[in-house]
Amino acid sequence: MELSGENIEIAYTEIKSIQETYKNFQIIFLSGKFALIDGDPAKVMNSAFTNYISRVINESDDYKNFTGTEIPDGFFYVRVIGKAKTETEGIESEIGRNLGGKGRISFKNPDFIVRAIFLDKWYLCILTYERDKKRFEERRAPMRPFFSPVSLHPKYARYLVNTSGTVEGDTLLDPFCGTGGILIEASMLGRKIIGNDSELNMVMGTKLNFKYFGIENYKMYNLDIASLSLDKKVDGIVTDMPYGRSSGVNNHDIVELYKESFIKFNELLKSRGKCSIIVNNTQFLDYAVKYFNIEKIVPVYQHKSLIRQFVILSRIN
Repeated sequence: MELSGENIEIAYTEIKSIQETYKNFQIIFLSGKFALIDGDPAKVMNSAFTNYISRVINESDDYKNFTGTEIPDGFFYVRVIGKAKTETEGIESEIGRNLGGKGRISFKNPDFIVRAIFLDKWYLCILTYERDKKRFEERRAPMRPFFSPVSLHPKYARYLVNTSGTVEGDTLLDPFCGTGGILIEASMLGRKIIGNDSELNMVMGTKLNFKYFGIENYKMYNLDIASLSLDKKVDGIVTDMPYGRSSGVNNHDIVELYKESFIKFNELLKSRGKCSIIVNNTQFLDYAVKYFNIEKIVPVYQHKSLIRQFVILSRIN
């Protein structure tokens, strides 16, 4: 797996969370912008910070040991990863020749792509997945019918879903859903979704966004967090917690809001369920520790001088 380099810790946390949730692969190692796993890679194809996934077909201390018997029939080209750009072109050509590339190299219409990755040693791989970066951009806030300037980027929204400990068919609640960005990603990952916001315009705007993205099955509430009540406990909670002037919580005192929120999260969440949330001040987590274990905190630079804390909590009982 070749990872996005913008925040390695958040990429690692996402992969580990997916592994702990599905348990259908093992992590062999994490090194820099790379992860080596053993097992089914299908679920990590839904990760927000994985750019490429390739199947390892051989490994060696020397790339010159790779031969054409290792690759399938068809047209291909070679990309070398992990070496200086001044070296890659020559190595790519040499590997291509060694793999029997004469008359088979095609950059326009390849049947497969070979990626030769140098880490602790050389890994000869066949590319199986490439993240479509345009899809995330198409769901950014300005591209939606209704949006807020402080809306979360879809990549980080997806991260929250992937670190919530839930699987397809589970129910996720966003109690401060804003314009619905997190729930859009949750729905696309097969979760049942419930949204709530204390501001009616946000609730109506979220419904408009859901319609735009073809999301029909959801529940939506327009309540203060202390008044939120559900018929059934949810499997996970994902949210960008209100903060500062952008809180939009009907003039609630922000400290009281956090106290009420963690009480309510504990009430609404199933036993041992997880919350994957964002806060701008870890001191607010003091109000969570009575009900939740703090599993992970990852600081993420957002914009200007703003650093927000991505937090995974697990319900104590």
